[in-house]
Amino acid sequence: MTYILAFVFVLGVLVFVHESGHFLIAKWVGVKVKVFSLGFPPKIIGRTWGGTEYRIGALPLGGYVKMAGDNPMEATGDPEEFMSHSKWERLAILLAGPAMNIVLSILILTTLFMVGVERPAGLDDPVDIRFVAEDSPASRSGVQPSDRITRIDGDPVPSWKAALDKFIVSANDTLILTIERDAQTIEFPIEIEARGDEEIGYAGLFPSIQPQVAALFEDFPAERAGMREGDIITKVSGKPIFHFTELIEGIEARDGEPVTLGVLRDQERMEFTLTPQRDDGRWLIGINFNAAPTVLFRVTNPALALREALGETSRFTRLTFIVLGRLVTGRASLNTLSGPVGIGVAAGETARRGARQLFMFMAFLSLNLGILNLLPIPLLDGGHMTVIALEGLAGRDFSLRVKERILQVGFVMLLVLMVTVLAVDLSKIDAIGKYLPW
Repeated sequence: MTYILAFVFVLGVLVFVHESGHFLIAKWVGVKVKVFSLGFPPKIIGRTWGGTEYRIGALPLGGYVKMAGDNPMEATGDPEEFMSHSKWERLAILLAGPAMNIVLSILILTTLFMVGVERPAGLDDPVDIRFVAEDSPASRSGVQPSDRITRIDGDPVPSWKAALDKFIVSANDTLILTIERDAQTIEFPIEIEARGDEEIGYAGLFPSIQPQVAALFEDFPAERAGMREGDIITKVSGKPIFHFTELIEGIEARDGEPVTLGVLRDQERMEFTLTPQRDDGRWLIGINFNAAPTVLFRVTNPALALREALGETSRFTRLTFIVLGRLVTGRASLNTLSGPVGIGVAAGETARRGARQLFMFMAFLSLNLGILNLLPIPLLDGGHMTVIALEGLAGRDFSLRVKERILQVGFVMLLVLMVTVLAVDLSKIDAIGKYLPW
């Protein structure tokens, strides 16, 4: 039920904001709006007010604003019709929907930055490598802990956030890492792997993500020794660790012998000696841990929070276009796409993690919706805007036959895209995907 409610809430808000943009500008320039619908038919409920019927449809997968004369084949020349207005007015109406989604994204992010956002520690630090996963692209290329990455494919990478962004969108590509090691500059080619259902790029490189105690098991060694939730484990048997796998390996290596853990608690360094307990074939100390400690990033000044929001919007827009470019050129898998099923699952999972995570997801989905609607695909806002722009360049309106063909092509393209995305969504569900041929 959480997944369904989160999906309806997120998509409902984004669709309402998008269609409100079209609606408000249409009203402002004098276009008659016949229908404002949230959801697609069949209609559940509707009410007419001010010449517009406001509806709620049974299929909560989108919405629409039906304007008088917005279909060229139905236009009569009435001054209140969409086609009777100037090209600039029609462009403004079409642009308003995606623009409202982008503005909503910025407003949500600004508010979140003012309230405070939990994010992994160290993302803004220089790219100092603390852990290289075994049998990973990085380990096979010869990258070592304590190396510092300064450039990727010749481009500067000032922080871990920039480096991880590059890795994530480069699945199955070969990147050239420029590394500083012992006052020397070395270049390493590294073949980025695709991992998970989404086929996200994976290099096997990590900053210092020392495990933090999230929960303690009752009557296990860690609890009996006096460890607490929030403790950050920095050493195992005197050896510094920078990744949670090193904690597991350090405990297993003792084979049941006492182990000494170095702990950071509220900036105070402590040590605990405890004897692992055998359980289900493994040596355990009785903790659940966060793989990476998080920090609360908060900007109370509204202007500075807006600047952070604009920066994050710009970053995500850039990543979106990189992924779209890779899809068009065939360098990215269709598994990177998500449709209604994927959005519903993601909305439910973020809702379970709390309101902040849900609204962060909503902000990025709203931005994504705004960007995709600006693409020059027939039937999308960007497609209609492209036709109007081409008519302006040609100095005349296209014939009804040409516009009809454009609409037909657009319908087929969207239908193919919808079927493809839905198929990709279903393939990610184990119970269904195993029966599909891809």
